[in-house]
Amino acid sequence: MTPSGDGVGAPQKEETEQRTSNDSRQIQRWRLKHTVANVLRAAMPAGGKTPGVCKCGTAKRCEDGSEAPFVTFYNQDGRPGIRGVFYCDSPWLCPTCAPRCAAKRAESVQRVFDATERKGGQVVFITLTVRHGPEDELKDLKKLVTNACTKVRQGKPWALAVKRHDIQGVLVGPEVTWSMKAGWHFHLHLAVPMIEKDDGVSTAEERAKAAGEWIINRYLAYIQREGGNVQRRYYGEKDEPTALREAQDVQVVWRREDLADYIAKGSGAWEVAAAGATKTRTKNRRIGGMTPWDLAARAGRGDKIAAAKFAEYASVMPGTRSCIITKALADKLGIQPDADGKEGEGEPDDEDNGTIVVGSLETKRWHRVLRMGYAPDVLRAVGHCQPWQEIDGMVRRFLGEKEEEPVKSPETQQMERDFEQIQREPLPSHPVMLPPKFHAPTLGDLINEIEQVAVLQFRGSKGRAVQAVLDAHRAKADAMGAPDDKGRPKGLPCVFPPFAEIWQALAA
Repeated sequence: MTPSGDGVGAPQKEETEQRTSNDSRQIQRWRLKHTVANVLRAAMPAGGKTPGVCKCGTAKRCEDGSEAPFVTFYNQDGRPGIRGVFYCDSPWLCPTCAPRCAAKRAESVQRVFDATERKGGQVVFITLTVRHGPEDELKDLKKLVTNACTKVRQGKPWALAVKRHDIQGVLVGPEVTWSMKAGWHFHLHLAVPMIEKDDGVSTAEERAKAAGEWIINRYLAYIQREGGNVQRRYYGEKDEPTALREAQDVQVVWRREDLADYIAKGSGAWEVAAAGATKTRTKNRRIGGMTPWDLAARAGRGDKIAAAKFAEYASVMPGTRSCIITKALADKLGIQPDADGKEGEGEPDDEDNGTIVVGSLETKRWHRVLRMGYAPDVLRAVGHCQPWQEIDGMVRRFLGEKEEEPVKSPETQQMERDFEQIQREPLPSHPVMLPPKFHAPTLGDLINEIEQVAVLQFRGSKGRAVQAVLDAHRAKADAMGAPDDKGRPKGLPCVFPPFAEIWQALAA
């Protein structure tokens, strides 16, 4: 990727299309994150607070407040990863953190469904929205819809409905799209678990759907009561409702198959955090709508309207809670509640099995790579198991660094001097067993030991086995050599093959 001078542009179209077709979805998300960060920086007012996504991927802070000296790259079953960096955990602004957040939200929905199913109940899925036009601001639509939804669940009528239908609680998941014709489309997806029973007159499913219809009618009443200014401004007649019944949706889900079907076709995985990989991408394209990620991508290509709309979205949605299992809901269903749902620092929970450490990069160099937009290229090379020496050379080319001679350790320098001394000495007339001057295990011996230790001690984790084997050889070298005055071995220098060759041999 060749960043433009203003920090918002994109590479040439042909180059971008070729890279996108060859990149994994993970690498594409890193490219989009760079675009998002540039768009938000360009829209940020002077002295404004930098959004967390602009710092996502930078080195973590140590306990004393200083930056970690380096970040580590690893390969896990062909997927690249980074350790020692900050993750913003934003489901609304970060294309790389959002899928992980979406998976947690989907898990919350699944846990609520499973608990309701065990109690013999049903989950009613409801979609709430409002009429909107191109002049409506997102913050106004969000406030109107969320306030009406909140008031539905307050007061004596709601308390009676909870008792009548044995409503356990409510999960709420917001979703946002935008189109040139209709403007912002903000809507809420509600999951309402209830323990309905057949009463001899109607089935449990019919009673559950009736409860959903009651929620929608109550919501429409609050919308019409609170949204008068909006309807008069854009739709003329004072008595014209700002939310149509046909735009709302009720579905009763009482089987696992129905749950999977509803999430696949009805809610976009409950939030925009699915990073454009959900059914809403197809559905919204069909009706002219775009996800926030679509807006960000267009903004990165120079679309000023898309940039302004994404900046508006970024000023409204961060911090919005989605699909949180509250303590009250958890207590009724007998499950564990979620955390508070706030955005903060997180890190992917990658298992150590199958993880191979590829190499490390100094923090200052990594930050330059990140800011210049080359992080996806580095991660792609890590995912392809390229030798670290090649990856480091690629980073040098990206940053315009000169090739430098590697700094030799004191042990290596001493070893070279010993070799030179041996070459200058005349060969003895008869064989003489000279004491070893250094301990240097071969690459083949190291690979065999690492693979054995990984299986026997670390459940197949080669990354941890490498460290254990190298430490064992260092200890062996310390116990070798001629004894000193007190009869203790002086120890020998321990020389290993280049680490890049070790990792390359393990990955083969």
